[in-house]
Amino acid sequence: MSLFKKSFLLFCCIILSQILKAQGAPYTIGFIPASISEVDVAFPLIEKWNLSGQADMQLVTQGAYTNGNPFEYTQRKVIRPWIIYSGFKNMKLWLGYAHNQKYAVEEAGNYKTLENRLIVMGTYTQEMPKGSIFEQVRFETKFFDDRNGNHQTIPRIRARFGVNHYLRQSKEKPIFLAPNIGYYTELMLKFASKDYADEHFDIFRLSVYYTAGITPNIHFLAGIIGQMQLRTNGTQFDVYYGPMVSLKYSVKPKERETFDSVDGGAD
Repeated sequence: MSLFKKSFLLFCCIILSQILKAQGAPYTIGFIPASISEVDVAFPLIEKWNLSGQADMQLVTQGAYTNGNPFEYTQRKVIRPWIIYSGFKNMKLWLGYAHNQKYAVEEAGNYKTLENRLIVMGTYTQEMPKGSIFEQVRFETKFFDDRNGNHQTIPRIRARFGVNHYLRQSKEKPIFLAPNIGYYTELMLKFASKDYADEHFDIFRLSVYYTAGITPNIHFLAGIIGQMQLRTNGTQFDVYYGPMVSLKYSVKPKERETFDSVDGGAD
């Protein structure tokens, strides 16, 4: 087992010990490499009302328990449009819809299904002298058919805490503009019917990444993700880990982009 796997597993076990200490089930853990690639386009809508829009396109690939290639299988493709309101100080409100086409990966126990999500999200950002701190809450409802063909409607709450460190630019003409080092932790709780899943815990996720601008209109993210997810049987944890990249084009130029809303993760 690699050092990354050991460190991530130890950290997750500490976080989850309080959640699971009352449970008596024998838990098992499997490791799955994954990769997340995302392209976002941000554009103004009605500036006098502080309304803007964004369209996200995402590709998630993965390996399996005995396959260490994170690009071996296509796990899902996502199209996610947003309407964003930024009229409050330090806060943004998001209303979105996500179209998730998920594919079967037999070696990892994944089945093919079409999942749709309705999303309401709020992000509060506190500016610091050399960075920023943000808290984010996301309410979403997932609509899909499970592996038995039964339609499921599952509300989910996601809470994220993140930090961005602004890096110094010493060169007069740097290669990248306004670079940052960012990281966040995220906890997701699901509220499913008892015939689908007994446990509320869904996913605990960590991500560390570097972001910067190529031009004032184009910014990129490169980092790694690690997450622990409880399967619906309530006894199997899947630990996903691997690279994450994102490219964002903003019609209106931005001095700095920190990617606080990036949805980097695998299901």
